[in-house]
Amino acid sequence: MPPGPFPYPFIGNAPQMIGDAIVLNSVSFIRDARLGRKDDLSGKKRESVYPQNLIFSERGFIAADFSPAYLFRKRVFVSALHIFGSGIEHASKQARKAVDLAIEEIDSKQGLPISPKNLFATSISAQLWVWLTSSEVSLNDQVIKDIIKLGDIMGQTALFATLYQLLPMLVYLPTRFSRRLKRAQQLKKRICPPEFKAHKKTFMPGVIRDITDSLISAYEKEIAKETSKDIGSIEDIPGIVLDIILAGSETTSSSMSWFMLYMILNPDMQEIIQKEIDLAVGGDRTPCWNDAKNMPYLQAALCEVQRAVTLVVLAPTSTRRDITIAGYHIPKGTAVLANLNKAHHDEREWPEPEKFKPERFLDSDGKFVGWSKIQHFIPFGLGRRECAGQSLAKILMVTFAASLLHRYKFELPEGAEIPTTEVTEPHLVMRPQDFEVVAKERCDMTM
Repeated sequence: MPPGPFPYPFIGNAPQMIGDAIVLNSVSFIRDARLGRKDDLSGKKRESVYPQNLIFSERGFIAADFSPAYLFRKRVFVSALHIFGSGIEHASKQARKAVDLAIEEIDSKQGLPISPKNLFATSISAQLWVWLTSSEVSLNDQVIKDIIKLGDIMGQTALFATLYQLLPMLVYLPTRFSRRLKRAQQLKKRICPPEFKAHKKTFMPGVIRDITDSLISAYEKEIAKETSKDIGSIEDIPGIVLDIILAGSETTSSSMSWFMLYMILNPDMQEIIQKEIDLAVGGDRTPCWNDAKNMPYLQAALCEVQRAVTLVVLAPTSTRRDITIAGYHIPKGTAVLANLNKAHHDEREWPEPEKFKPERFLDSDGKFVGWSKIQHFIPFGLGRRECAGQSLAKILMVTFAASLLHRYKFELPEGAEIPTTEVTEPHLVMRPQDFEVVAKERCDMTM
């Protein structure tokens, strides 16, 4: 085993006694561990994902251990992204609808300050819900409020996970943590099961209305084969849907909040991007995903947000068999955490890592070289555990960023304090501090 942590006075290494754990700080180690070993490092120990395994359930993706059922769930979801609505074309239309919801909300404020956090969380959650279930909703519907509240609880409880792993009896005490877990279970039951029950009742083979129908169809076809293959159960679908809606809305809305923060702190960059969008799109239509290839600086800025912030700092997996990393023996069942924040701030790879520099992702000719071409940039994970919805996330981020900066100039409200780029409230997914912006409609677009 690699060298362990230095013991604390009086309590020794009690905080580490939840089990063996290894942290990978080197990009080369992370890539070797995640890409060079097939499924050796694809497990998930319950201890390392507690209490997310209770909130998400182990029937989805995020907190589920590696198994044939996990692989089947992931495969049918990725297939559903392509089968339903002609893949990218349909995803682009759904992203456009999410942007339209945001624009409607911004315009309703008539120039008054607006919270990016609330704007992105509600509009992205609402459109993901429509895409998953075909149920039309408004930004103020209860199901959207429940999704956002559950995401908040998910992040808040993660902060106390180590303590409750070390002293599990605490969960039975009337603490804020235990109350939040109970509330999370209530919200979870209220969000997905009723919709799934309605879908099963009205499902018609060959008629695919949404992602949930695609998942039901995939399970029914596999079950009809009557093989001994372990695919789990069709009752896993609510867990899959919950994973998608929570992980998708939380990471994408946080990314866009950070992007907005960097744009108001760097008005010169905002202007560069707006000029780029104007040249690519003009003034007689709205931007779409197909325009991305003509907006290299915009995409570079979005990548730099992922690098500078690193939304998920430590990505935990566990060894499924004994392995060796950098000459160290790692036993089966050991938690291995990839320190992506360290990887994204390594001065050997990223000169002046504390500075926000989109040009890191442009070549000498000004062409975009992200999302996957830079070896030491890992925005969506690697290997068997990489993000299943990364294509959708890119489409959402580019469409939101391009559409909003095409239509508005964003500024801080007059007299407002300049917000910090430091994380002031730790969360499972890193969020910026709450801040407000003023959206001023642009009148200088190329016509």
